[in-house]
Amino acid sequence: MQLMFVLIATAVVAGFVGIGIGVAEGSAAIILGSLVLSGVATSFGIQLRRRILSDHQS
Repeated sequence: MQLMFVLIATAVVAGFVGIGIGVAEGSAAIILGSLVLSGVATSFGIQLRRRILSDHQS
């Protein structure tokens, strides 16, 4: 389970780094791809956290 959190956090950080690179390079494609990566990773993280909380409450 901790590995999943590490992978999700890494994907979110990579997305933000990609946004910075996209801004520096002036590439809209890199920025959009990085936003999508961050959004998907954040979504998976939220779903994983909700699943863990519901398992603890059951």
